[in-house]
Amino acid sequence: MFKKSSGIIRWVILVVILGGSVLIHYLHLKGGANYPSVHSICPYGGLENLWAWLSGRANIQKIFSGTMVLFFLTIVFALVFRRSFCGNICPFGALQELLGLILSRKIKVPAALDKHLHKVKYFVLILSALMAWVTLSLWLSPYDPWAAFAHMFKGEEMLEEYLIGTIILALTVVAAFFIRRPFCKYLCPAGALYGIIGKLSPYKILRDEKKCKKCGICTKKCPMDIEVHSCERVTTAECISCNRCVEACPGAGTMISAKFAALSLKPAVAVIASVAVFFGSIFVLDSAGLYRVSLPTQAEVAEKGEYIKIRDLRGSMTIEQGAFYTGKGLDDFYKIMEIPSDVPKDTQMKHISQYVKGYDFHQMKAKKGSE
Repeated sequence: MFKKSSGIIRWVILVVILGGSVLIHYLHLKGGANYPSVHSICPYGGLENLWAWLSGRANIQKIFSGTMVLFFLTIVFALVFRRSFCGNICPFGALQELLGLILSRKIKVPAALDKHLHKVKYFVLILSALMAWVTLSLWLSPYDPWAAFAHMFKGEEMLEEYLIGTIILALTVVAAFFIRRPFCKYLCPAGALYGIIGKLSPYKILRDEKKCKKCGICTKKCPMDIEVHSCERVTTAECISCNRCVEACPGAGTMISAKFAALSLKPAVAVIASVAVFFGSIFVLDSAGLYRVSLPTQAEVAEKGEYIKIRDLRGSMTIEQGAFYTGKGLDDFYKIMEIPSDVPKDTQMKHISQYVKGYDFHQMKAKKGSE
């Protein structure tokens, strides 16, 4: 499994990203709006929010301007490195691939069925984009298994707000033991989008038909089950640019190679380059003040005096934080938001309904934000 340096490097990167994602999700659930939510750091949320931007409205709930920057970054990234985000960066892809290591023998999905299942993610892409346009919301969120996973530290939210997403997550986890990257192959709309855009990328996997020994090792190692040994150029949108086929080939660099335009890349270089460009770009954007994916700290707000509007309140805020961020006195905030005084001030606003039957934070925010 870890015979070559590129494989070790890639796995270390994936494990670190997955672990870091879990930590961020935990901090958000425990620390509130000062830590980014799963939605604000998921590029796909940018596509759903795009329609709000085009209609001249503010960002939809749970989305920040930095989310849009991340979305556009992944689009450019796909133009350069194809689906490298899926293969070398995506934490949900990493989770599936790690689970796949538990059982070495995998189920071979019949070719005819597999062909049709691959089309489902394009349907999900089109449907979610259309519904986001109609509803101007994160329409896909309740069905998102990664969003459900991100709330694993709050089981009640997994079973209430993300019930369907939790069911899909459970099915994905079980399927990942027997089918490599099942969600990536058949359901992920982001993967579908990057796959389409990646068709324009100068990054390709090439196989020398004359030198190839037809051993099939490249195909066996491919986590997306692409028949690499029968392709002169791997141009399918299913390729996630993980370079496992190149790494596994006995004649790597001669029989099969990764090329960026006319430049040949070793597997380790290809993986490191893609990850370095992605996170390097985020670092630059963050340094320039363009990558904010969470609310400013209370110290920053107090220093600049830049309070937010009622319509920009977040459900992860406590009542006390909501009062502070809007520049209101606590008692006044209770009255403005029509919250009974006996509701504890450390209650997250999305959970006020646990104390007040029928209270809908999002409706109240919309009502008071328009006054």
